[in-house]
Amino acid sequence: MDHDGALIRAEIEALNVEFWYRVDHRNGEGVADLFCEDGVYSVTGGRNAGRAAIAASYVARAARGPRVSRHVHSNLRLTVESPTRATGVSMLTLWARDGEAPLALVLPVSVSDVHDTYVREAGGDWHIEHRHITPAFLGDEPAVLPFAPADEKGAVDAL
Repeated sequence: MDHDGALIRAEIEALNVEFWYRVDHRNGEGVADLFCEDGVYSVTGGRNAGRAAIAASYVARAARGPRVSRHVHSNLRLTVESPTRATGVSMLTLWARDGEAPLALVLPVSVSDVHDTYVREAGGDWHIEHRHITPAFLGDEPAVLPFAPADEKGAVDAL
């Protein structure tokens, strides 16, 4: 990997760390700003398209009441396609429960593959163009982030 590729990887890894920090420590506030304006956040059967829809899904999640979550993001396999575009596949292990910390330790809610497309926008910052999460393992805790059906905009399904 050359210097430019290493720098791109470091910037994208920082973007991912910030994403999950905002979910876990800010109730998702500001997550939508890490997407392109027309970015898509999707799961099997559901999607939120555009920053407004993504932000609204986190407002709905927070309105449910206190929730503790820890998204452990690892194993990023990054493909740099150009100086302004990259794709990645990584692993996400999620622990989450409703309530206030500390909570009893339980099995993860899910272990998932995260498929991302990243774009360096005009200002030089990397943003997520599309993030799709596919579970490999699911636990018993229900998902709470609302998603619209894959062919609509809005918020009904949950991650």
